[in-house]
Amino acid sequence: MYFYRIAGAAILVFSGAMGAWFMNSTASRALSQTEAFIVFLRYARIQIECFAMPAGEIIARCERELLGRCGLVSEIVPQTLDELIERCEVKDKETLEILEGFVASFGKGYREEQLKECDYYIELLCERREKMADELPRKKKLNSTLCVCWALALVILFF
Repeated sequence: MYFYRIAGAAILVFSGAMGAWFMNSTASRALSQTEAFIVFLRYARIQIECFAMPAGEIIARCERELLGRCGLVSEIVPQTLDELIERCEVKDKETLEILEGFVASFGKGYREEQLKECDYYIELLCERREKMADELPRKKKLNSTLCVCWALALVILFF
């Protein structure tokens, strides 16, 4: 009977460690995804500046690997920026709000205005990325501490 208690306690502690790992990897992926969207917006800006390219062509010419890093899970290439953002599983809520603002304003003005908007949204995403990078170590410590402590508290409670 004592063996089952030890095995149960080990499973609870392992579950707490796995929960911490999952939460920490989600936070890291959110940061990486924000960085990928910064690269995508810079790519879009270059395509607009050099070729005055519409959104559908920008997305079609973009590397699939970059779209994958942005969170695109579908094999079908989106035709509009709305579709791209809808099909991407954006992990960070504030990043999603910035991207929705970019999508809402895209294509509504002349080329120079569009370039200024690209610069503005790239700057917003860079600021968000910096904030996320600063918070990441603290968030990882908090996630690890809380998950493992909850698991240990359950072990103590059940014994």
